[in-house]
Parts: sequence; structure tokens; C-alpha cells
Amino acid sequence: MRNLRFAYLIAILGVGACGSKSGANNPGTGGASGGAGTTGGAGTSGGAGTIGSAGTTGSGGSTGGAMDASVDRALTPFEEQALAIAAEYTAWGRVDDELRWAPWLCRQPYPGITRMSQSNDEASHGRKLYSVFAKKHDTYPDGPHDGQVVVKQSWIPELVTDSDAGALPNHYINDAGIDADHFYPYAKGDGGVYRAAAPAGLFIMFRLDPATPDTDEGWVYATVSAAGQVTAAGRVASCMGCHETSATHERLYGVPLSPSIP
Repeated sequence: MRNLRFAYLIAILGVGACGSKSGANNPGTGGASGGAGTTGGAGTSGGAGTIGSAGTTGSGGSTGGAMDASVDRALTPFEEQALAIAAEYTAWGRVDDELRWAPWLCRQPYPGITRMSQSNDEASHGRKLYSVFAKKHDTYPDGPHDGQVVVKQSWIPELVTDSDAGALPNHYINDAGIDADHFYPYAKGDGGVYRAAAPAGLFIMFRLDPATPDTDEGWVYATVSAAGQVTAAGRVASCMGCHETSATHERLYGVPLSPSIP
């Protein structure tokens, strides 16, 4: 009887041992197959930080700054000279401002006056009013031109519809003295009298040594916008096309000193 009980106990223990062993090796049981941590949670497959945040793919600063900086460039020597001229030319005086020297023919001196451009090229001088300044009055326009600088100051014309143009240039009065800028801002044109209104930029010519590279036998042409930016400097084809072929004073046209009164 005792032997039978012992055999029965051995059988029970054997069944339990086999059940534990098969559970450990059987992938179908829950505990043995592994939990979520075994197959890989969200951290294992890769979160947003792993695939790349906005900072990794490129922020606005990464794609911008260097390109913007590359737009800027150093000014050429001709451009630097053009800007220097634009800053000081008004101190030289207008070439036709007679209040700076004694006139002849026993008449009152005239101030500098605005003139209507004769050019048909609206991309350059055409349809503009202008007045001319020169660094060397005594050699303008006949020369010699060594070191000469000429600036054509221009405006967009505005048709006068009021009585502002009633005073003639010889009635011009300026209490600032002989060193002041004396200017009469009206001119006759097609359709009536026009006033020098909004600035339209500067047209500059300056003379260097004729052997200077990239010049028109020493002459440098430059244009400066009303905003003060150099838009061209050097051998400007649109300038040379006229000044080389039709100018009457070696690239200069010259402004008559006897004004026409509107």
C-alpha cells in the first residue's frame, strides 16, 4: 500500500515537471512569449526625435543667412568715386548760375535754371528736367578736361497748373548770399510750363588719365538713382553711344549760359 502511494506521488511530480518544462519552451504561452518590452515599444521603433525634428531637417536660419550675405559685394573704384561725387557736387555750383559771377550786356544776373531734356530716350535723359553742375567752372565746357567732373541733376517734370511760375528768373531773390544755390525750377515744354518735381537721379561724367583701363579715353560715366544707389559706372554703352558721336566739347555737350525764360 505504501509503495502504491509513493508511485502515485512520483507520477504527480512528473506531470508537474513536464508541464513547467513545456511552458518554458512553448512560444504559445503568455509568459514565455514575452511582453511588449520584448517585441519593442515605441522607444525601440523610433520616436519623433529619431526620425528627425524640424531642427534636423533645416531651420529658416540654416537656409537663409549665407545666401542673403552673398548678394552684397564690394563697390568698384568707379562706383566709389560716383558716390563721393554725389555727396559733394552741389557745393560746386550750377554752371549757369550767374549770381556767382558778373554777367554782361548790362542785365541782372540769372540763377541756374532747369532745362527740358532734348533726348527721346526715356530710359535715360528723355522726358526729364535737368540742371548741370561742374567741378571746374573755368574750364567748362571747352576744356582742358583733366580732373573735370560734370553732374546732370534731373527731375520728373510736373505740369504747372497754378500761378507758381509767375516770377521770371531775373526777379529771383535769395537772402542766403552769393554762396547760396540759386535755382529757378521751371521750364517750357510741350503743353506748357513744367516744374522740377520728384528727383529722377544723377548722370555723372568724370575725367581720369586717358590711359586708365575701362574708360572712354579717360572719361567715366555713372548713374546714381534718386535713392542714392549707383546703377552703372564705367564704360556705359547707353552714354557713350551719344557722347562719343555728337557731343561738341570732347564728350561734353555744354549748357548755354544765356537762359531761355519760360
